[in-house]
Amino acid sequence: MRFRAETVGWPAVTAASAAVLFLTSVPVQAQTGGESPCDSETVVPAGQDALRADCEALWDFYSQLDDYGVLDDAGDSQWGPSTPLSSWQGVTISPLGRVTALNLSGGVDLSGSGLAGPISPSLGRLTGMVDLNLGGNALTGPIPAELGELVDLWSLSLWRNDLTGPIPTSLSRLTNLSHLALDDNQLSGPIPSQLGSLTGLTHLDLSGNKLTGSIPVELGQLTALKALMLWGNELTGPIPSELSQLKELTLLYLMNNVLSGPIPVELGWLTDLTHLELGGNDLTGSIPAELGELNELTLLSLANNDLSGSIPVELGKLSNLNELYLWGNQLSGPIPVELSQLIELRMREDPLGLIADSEIHRKFTLSDEVWDVWFCDNPAGNVVLDPVVIVRLLNQEISSYFRWLSNGRYQPRFQYVGMVVGTDLFNCDKMAKVRNTDNESGNRRLVIDDTDDAIGFGGSESVMVATSLGNEFESHLGTIVHEIGHSLGFPHSFGGINRFSSVDGEYEYAGQTLYKVGNADEYDNPMDKMSGLGGFGATIAVNRYAAGWIDPTNVALHPAGKTHTYELHTLGTSGTQMLILTGPNIGQFISLGARMATGYDSDIPKEGIEVYRIDQQLQPGAICAPDFSLPIPVCSGLGRWNQPFPAAETYDDLTRHVHSTGDTFKAWTATIEILERADDTFRVRVIDTAEPVFAGRFSDEDGSAHEGNIEAIAARGVTLGCSPTYPGLFCPGRVVTRAQMMAFLARALGAEGDAAAMTSRFGDVPASAWYSPYLERLADLGVVEPYEDGTFRPSEPLTRRDMAVFLTRAFAHISPVAEPAGAFEDMPADAAGAAEVEAILTAGVTRGCSAEPMLYCPEESVTRAQMASFLIRALEGAP
Repeated sequence: MRFRAETVGWPAVTAASAAVLFLTSVPVQAQTGGESPCDSETVVPAGQDALRADCEALWDFYSQLDDYGVLDDAGDSQWGPSTPLSSWQGVTISPLGRVTALNLSGGVDLSGSGLAGPISPSLGRLTGMVDLNLGGNALTGPIPAELGELVDLWSLSLWRNDLTGPIPTSLSRLTNLSHLALDDNQLSGPIPSQLGSLTGLTHLDLSGNKLTGSIPVELGQLTALKALMLWGNELTGPIPSELSQLKELTLLYLMNNVLSGPIPVELGWLTDLTHLELGGNDLTGSIPAELGELNELTLLSLANNDLSGSIPVELGKLSNLNELYLWGNQLSGPIPVELSQLIELRMREDPLGLIADSEIHRKFTLSDEVWDVWFCDNPAGNVVLDPVVIVRLLNQEISSYFRWLSNGRYQPRFQYVGMVVGTDLFNCDKMAKVRNTDNESGNRRLVIDDTDDAIGFGGSESVMVATSLGNEFESHLGTIVHEIGHSLGFPHSFGGINRFSSVDGEYEYAGQTLYKVGNADEYDNPMDKMSGLGGFGATIAVNRYAAGWIDPTNVALHPAGKTHTYELHTLGTSGTQMLILTGPNIGQFISLGARMATGYDSDIPKEGIEVYRIDQQLQPGAICAPDFSLPIPVCSGLGRWNQPFPAAETYDDLTRHVHSTGDTFKAWTATIEILERADDTFRVRVIDTAEPVFAGRFSDEDGSAHEGNIEAIAARGVTLGCSPTYPGLFCPGRVVTRAQMMAFLARALGAEGDAAAMTSRFGDVPASAWYSPYLERLADLGVVEPYEDGTFRPSEPLTRRDMAVFLTRAFAHISPVAEPAGAFEDMPADAAGAAEVEAILTAGVTRGCSAEPMLYCPEESVTRAQMASFLIRALEGAP
């Protein structure tokens, strides 16, 4: 089998082309003639002369259209003599008897109102109009100068048509205008400087036209403007510094023109900007450091210009920045370390801060999403696959596989939609996208044909698979699994730098044909379904974590400069499934995960601990990000670099990154030892010689009065900390439960019990409870007894009174005093537990909770830090 998995993009169906396609299916009505319907009292009541005049203007507009679209098919809203003007589609009439709005917008779904033809100058007679919206149709010809007569207009929207000619200077008379949208047309000529008189404008969009000339400096007078969109034209000359007067501006889009000269430093004054798009021009000079003052900026694009010099360190102050595009310039020098915080921002949605843009992929991976299945019929041959059989197979095999891989968190469902005819697989996918209806799938598509080419492609919206298998389709289900993995954001795992070049070699491994691509091998990892593992095997732990299929609580982050031992568990089991060694930079780390040849993973070539180097940093000579469509300074999803570590040097050592019991190897500053394997668990010790990030074993007890005692019980093996994810945390302020105290106390006494032969003597403690071996052993020793009702109450907080009782029973050198003296004001001599409390006072285990007055606080809960001090004092006093 030969297949390649790529990320692909499809040509977008533009709004204009979609509107034209729609219009071709609509019968074109013959031009109207004869008597106007406005003379009918059904349309305009008698005596409303102003409204009748507005009706005539609308009818003249209607009469000059080449295609009336929905106006002839709007039922009770159809324009004509049988419908009151107040009910005409898109028409709004005020109580004063004037047409105030005409809204025949095509909307964002491209279905449109279906209007084609010119805009009649008669609309200029609707002088009571405040809103005119004809966007999203296929209107042609010029914008009538007469629209400048609509002086009460506050919104004029003619976007996404095929209008030509210049922007009329008469529009400058619309001094009440707040919203002017002429984008996505074929308008030409300069931007009229007279538009600078529209000082009430808050939104000006002239993008996607053929406008020429310079940006008028007069636009700097539009001080109420919040959005200025001039992108996608042929504008030349400099960016006027006068735009810095637009203090309310939040969006400035000037990309994809022919603008030249430097970036004005004055743009740094626009402190409300959230989006600054200047890419795709001929801008020169350096990047102004003043842009670092744009504190609200979330997107900055300066890509594909001719900028030079270094990247200003001041950009590191842009704390809200999510996207930064600088590619395609002549910039030199290193990426400033100050930009590292931007990587942190890109990772803020990940609870552990490991995976960039994780929220983008998890919107797919944590749902039972529906995939539309289309079959492609192309000239290469007739489709012979049975859709019913294939979809049943997909739901049986692939759904079951992903349920296993995701721990039940992702189970795709497949539904047959139909057949599409295209010249090739890509064309079929495009046709399926156009035909996609409003259904459950959310535009996720699987397109299949059975031509002679066995090839697969996976993208964010669709997966395409061609096979040469005919009715033997089942043997290529692994290809679909692989491509769906790409659609979920899983990259390949392989070595090298040149990632997506043409195939220039192939070789055999374990009965499979693998491919050499440029200087990198996309399929050289037989441990990963996304690279070289055939069948239905698993993908690596970092992909499963990125998808949200491994909980953060099942990940351990090793602290630099420390030594810890971990238990790594395999897929489908509980416990830690991924161990992380943090790297020299944010976004870089070493990932360790356990693999066993069981279930869908039965065909892996080697069992053990597999190791990967993950790199999400984009920098000079970077190995992540296959193309420049990704923002810097971080690579995410399919741009993430997952490399076997150490990478294979020959085709004979493709599993050298998988380590067995007894192996010792280095990773950055750490030495890793695979100590032993027990069933589905591997014990791994990490000894890191880097500069420690904190003193002692734990980072969160520094400065605590209990710090020395905490470190002491850790040294005795009483505690490993409070979190398998963060072994450097002790959580000193967290309250200890009665169940947790059993574990601490049993370890301190060296009496941990036998977990294999446990029965429980407590009515509320199952024998399978994690703390049951400790509890039963301590019960055998007489340290703990059931309450009168036979319970233990494991989840209740441990009180200071309970602590005194447990310590006197556990340690032979601490015995309850014979005659309590009432040493503490809140523990009189006859109080329950007074003898035990005064015993630990005498033994030096406690001094109480207050010296003046002397109090013990018997009902207060014991924190982990206090527990450490209680225990270590009791232990140190033992003979």
